[in-house]
Parts: sequence; structure tokens; C-alpha cells
Amino acid sequence: MAEHEVDLVVVGAGLYGIAAACTYRRLHPTARLLLIEAAPSIGGPWAPNRIFPGLKTNNLWGTYEFPDFPMHEDKFGVKKGEHVPAEKVTEYFRAAIDEGGIAESVRLNTKVDVIERTEEGWKLHCMNREDGIEAQPFTIKTPKLILSTGLTNQPAMPKYPSSPSFTSPIIHSKDFPSHYPTIVQPGKHTLVIGVGKSAWDIAYACATKENGTATMLIRPSGNGPVWLSPTHVTPLGLWLEKLVFTRFFGFMSPCPWAETNGFEGWVRGFLHHTWLGRKIVGAFWGILGDDVVQLNKLNDHPETKKLRPWRNAFEVGNALSILNYPTDFFDLVRCGRIKVVVDEVASFSGTNEVSLKGGDKMHVDAVVCATGWKIGGSVKFKPEGLENELGLPTSSHPDIDDTALVKRAEAELYAKFPFLKERDSSRIHHPDPALRHEQTADEVEEADQHPYRLYRFLAPTSDLERRSIGFAGALMTLGNASCAYLQSLWLTAYLDGTLPLPSVSSSSELEKVRYETYKETQYCALRNAMGYGNKFPDLVFDSLPYFDLLMGDLGFKGKRKQGECFQSYGPEDYRGLVEQWEERVGHARATKKKM
Repeated sequence: MAEHEVDLVVVGAGLYGIAAACTYRRLHPTARLLLIEAAPSIGGPWAPNRIFPGLKTNNLWGTYEFPDFPMHEDKFGVKKGEHVPAEKVTEYFRAAIDEGGIAESVRLNTKVDVIERTEEGWKLHCMNREDGIEAQPFTIKTPKLILSTGLTNQPAMPKYPSSPSFTSPIIHSKDFPSHYPTIVQPGKHTLVIGVGKSAWDIAYACATKENGTATMLIRPSGNGPVWLSPTHVTPLGLWLEKLVFTRFFGFMSPCPWAETNGFEGWVRGFLHHTWLGRKIVGAFWGILGDDVVQLNKLNDHPETKKLRPWRNAFEVGNALSILNYPTDFFDLVRCGRIKVVVDEVASFSGTNEVSLKGGDKMHVDAVVCATGWKIGGSVKFKPEGLENELGLPTSSHPDIDDTALVKRAEAELYAKFPFLKERDSSRIHHPDPALRHEQTADEVEEADQHPYRLYRFLAPTSDLERRSIGFAGALMTLGNASCAYLQSLWLTAYLDGTLPLPSVSSSSELEKVRYETYKETQYCALRNAMGYGNKFPDLVFDSLPYFDLLMGDLGFKGKRKQGECFQSYGPEDYRGLVEQWEERVGHARATKKKM
């Protein structure tokens, strides 16, 4: 079996993996680096095999680009005010790889099956799986490893009773692009199971084909429709992406890692530690949610009313998306091209008949399960039990120590932020009043689910002395491009030893860091009832304070604007940080040599 040895391996060539590899190459130009990807193309969810005609980012031009590599209008053909087409994202990623000088380091069709910890670092057991060539196993040894395998690589596919005669295709949304030519046909009817953003995208694609129709099926036992918002909200017509990254609006979210000193600390103290402040916070989230409902005219028609989110806006997390379609989605609902049904599949029978638990039946030409993703990668770790030590997600019953840390963290969070306990997180707008205060099927199933427990959402607390492994993109945020850039610099400095870290040399010091990590990750689990915080950090209005945290670790000022409260942040505000870090570290090394 062939064996390779390199200085760093980055696993996963999506947004975060590309950022990590480019930054490491910039700061370590002579390092032997590999960026490996299981798929036949770079791009992650934006790879050519994962996209279909008409698919676009939720982001408008200028907010989905690496700070040091702007998506220039003349080069990529995307203009201000436009959502970035999916194929342009792939094109941009390829250009970023060329610009970053890592094209020769990319290895496609390379799947990592097992990651083994060794005395020197890590040993990756891989398989090369190019079409037409017999799979070849090989290993890679490296002292440093970044995992950037993403959160959307293992489909969660439900199982339903089905007769052998049922011939309509039943696929997961991940496979919709490859089936697009046969499913999106004139006069065809598609059943889309689920009501997340991918379900909306697929239903829209099917219903905008000549005489095409779609049914969106919503589980009564689930979280209900996601919040789909226009690009601009509030009576002031504020750009939602910019609003989220404006400090004033971020004050409305309780956040344990946010600034506690100065003006921001005073405002947050008033809003979250006083009765009047919490009333203002509740009113803000109520107004924001009502504004989206009004702008979408959800209550103006009995069919669109079925797409009103069941929980309040405070609970949304990354179950928030943007209406990025060229025509009005809700017109398709009002005219019956898209039908919304709150029910569940009982069985598939005949050649194309779907029976629902409520008793209705429908005939479909295809079934697409937009039912989400399994948490945790497909990679196995050795030795056994290493996943828990690394702080990876688990559904196994926690040990006594973990349970104690969780309880202690929750007690502190509830005491510091009473709104987390006081607010109504129920499915208050569920069409069946009897189910509004019941647990969802997912909540029951995931009662023992524990999220990533990573320091700064990046590194295992057990590795802080060794500095050998990090996880890029093991979170969700609306500011992915900025986050990928900041995480890439933090991880590079972490792995090469130039990032200052709290001491963990004694058991008491390590326990303190572990507790802070549990508190911050448990906050994410409590913060959004519609979100994904019980699996991984789910950041929306808490994103900017998180960026401040990473900036502070690196010795940069997080607050970079005049009139901070009402100025919005974007990728352009972090431009040049890698160069500044390079100069600072180079100067420090030169000074040390002279001493």
C-alpha cells in the first residue's frame, strides 16, 4: 500500500477547506500541503454535481466572497444587487484556488475512510475512487490536520413502506441535480417531502416548468416551515444580511461570548438583565417576525398561511433563508401550482400512488426527500472512543462528567439570560392547537444528542497542548465567507504555534477551558428551537461577536468602524488580516533571532 507524508492535510474542498488551505499556503509557502476531496470536483454543496439550473445563493453580490479575493463584477459577471448563481460560486472557488497557489495540492476523488491518531500526528487511510479505475487504498501521514467535511454530506433519508410496483423515483434532495432532466418535465407532479430551503428550491423548479406542479409535504410532528424572508426587511427596508451584522441589532440576542465592557456591555446588561430590557427584546423579535409575515402576505390567503412559520422569529437560527427567486414563489402557491399539505407519508403503493396518514392519496411522478442531513462525518476515528475525546457530535448517553458540565452551564446561562427560559419557544402557530406545546419528533429522537464541543468552535480541548487537529466550518452562520477566512487564519496560527492560548498544563486550567467550551456550545443548543444548536453552533445575530472573539485571539480589534452601533460588517471589513498577521509574525521571529 502506498504511503505519503506531508506537513498538512485539509479534508474537504468546499468554502472552508479552500480558505484554510489558501491561508496556510500563504503563511507557509514551502509546506507540503494536500487538499483532498471525496467528490469529483471542488465546491462542496456548490460542486457541479450538487447544483441545478436556476439555483442561487441566498447572498447578494459582495457578501459571499473571501475578504482578500473580491468577486469582481467584470471577472465573474455577477452584479451588485444580484444573488450569486450556483455555477458562479464554483467558478469563483476555482479562481480562488488558482489565486491561492494551491491547485497542485488538490486531490479529487479521494475519500478518507479512517483517521488514526499516531505519536507523530495523524494517519489517514484513504481510497482513490476515480471512474473506470479500480479503487486504490493508500495512507497519508501528517503532523497537522484540518477537517472541513461540511454539514451536508450524509443524507438523512426516511424509510416508508413501499410496494415493489411503485415506479416513481424516490430520491434525496442531494441527488435532485442528477435527476433534474427527468423530474423537471412539462406536466409532471413532484412530491417534495420537507419544508426547508432546499424543499422550496425544488418545488419552485418543478412548478415553474410548463404545466408542472409540486406538493410540499410538512410533517405535523416537525418544526414546520422555515422563515423565508425578502432580502430587505423592517419598515426601513434594511438589507437583512447587513442587519444581522450590525451591532445594534446583535444586542437583541443574549450571547455569552459578547463584549461585557464599555457601551456595548452596558446596553447588553440593560437589555438582558432587566425586566424592561427583556420586554424590549421580546418586542423587537415580535416586530421582526410580524414584518416578514406581512411582507410575504402569508395571512392573506388560506394556502400561503400554511407556510407561516410555527415558531417565533427569535427561534429561527439558520432555519432562516432568503427569497431569491426571479418570480414570486407565493404566486405559485396561491394559484395552486405548489400545494402545501400538513401530513405524513403512510406508504407508496401502485405504480405512483402516495397514501398519507390523514387518509388522502395523490399520484406523483417523483418523490424528493428534502429531509436534511445526518450529523457527523462518515469518517471513522482510531483508537475507539476518540470521537468523544475530540468533542465530536454524539447521540450516545453522556457520562457523569459531561452531564454535570451541561447542567452547570445551563444554570449559569439561565441565570445570566432569563429570556432564554422565559420566552415562548413552542410551535405557537401550529395549525393543530393540540400539538403546539408538544415536543417534535426530532426533539424526542435527539434527546441524547450532544453537539460539537470545540474550543472556539474550532479545536478539541484535548488537543490544545498538542495543536495537531482543527475543524473548519463545523457551524452555521449567515456570514460564511468572512467566517471561513477568520477561521482559516485562527487555525493556521493554532497549528503552527503562533496563536496565544490559555494554559491547560494543569487539570484545573484544562477544566476551566472545558467548562467555557461547554457553556458556549450549550448556549447554541438553548438559543434556537428551530435551529441546529443541539448538533453544531448555529449563529445568526451572534455571528459578529463570534468574529470579534476570533479577532481578539489573534490580537486584532474586532470593532473596526466609526459609529460602530449602526455600521454593518461584511467581508471587506476583514481584508488584509492575513497579510498583517504575516508581517507581525515575521517581525516577531526576526526580533527573536536578534536577541
